[in-house]
Amino acid sequence: METEYSIAAKTLKEEQNKHAINHFLGLKSQGLNAKTVSEIILPKNINLWKSAIEQMPSFVFNFVRKAMMNQLPTLKNLKMWGCAATDLCPRCGLVQSNKHVLSNCSCPEVLARYLDRHNRVLSLIVNWIKPRLNSSAVLYCDLALTGVKHISDLFVGCRPDLAIVNSNRIAVCELTVCHESNLRASRDYKINKYANLASNRSSLVSELPVKVYTIEVSTLGFISAEPNFFIDCALPILNNSILTDIVKTTALASHDIYGKR
Repeated sequence: METEYSIAAKTLKEEQNKHAINHFLGLKSQGLNAKTVSEIILPKNINLWKSAIEQMPSFVFNFVRKAMMNQLPTLKNLKMWGCAATDLCPRCGLVQSNKHVLSNCSCPEVLARYLDRHNRVLSLIVNWIKPRLNSSAVLYCDLALTGVKHISDLFVGCRPDLAIVNSNRIAVCELTVCHESNLRASRDYKINKYANLASNRSSLVSELPVKVYTIEVSTLGFISAEPNFFIDCALPILNNSILTDIVKTTALASHDIYGKR
């Protein structure tokens, strides 16, 4: 039974965490990005994100802070500030906003950078799972990685990011790296996209039921990982070490994408 002291200490810690998060993200004044993050990302993961970002070089920290507040000098902002004649992206012709630069530009060269960022995160997750996987299960992935089978062995005509197969099911996990404002929409999109995935099973697994889970990582490194995927696959939940690696990898990749806009 909790004592009055432990209850008070717990309450104080929660208030301190809430204050730290609100101070760093500016949740009351920074609009949709912070509102969506605060609604979807667990407080403990926001605190972990904050700690990881503060460990990074100042140029990355400042980039993330400005991006979170929609204050990067994109052409949209520069035109609004009276510092540019146009707000149109020179690569694709659409308005060059913060969201556009980090996740929405349709230029093939930029799309390749988005894919590279996604695949870096996927590699981290797969390599973390490998040594923790039950010996009776088999790991598949949409990347050519050592010790992992390719997802094309399981499905025909579609390639989800990773799957774990055991004797009674296929657990699929689809990773999306999306803009902060799209965290919820991206999850819903992927669930709908793969709603009929079972109809694409190869002859290798044609009798096994399929369950689809998702992981969303925002362009600045916020992480929403569905715990049931790990629980159902007899895996530990992603720990602080891998979560921190994902935050840093994503933030660095997004900084690079922004710098090459």
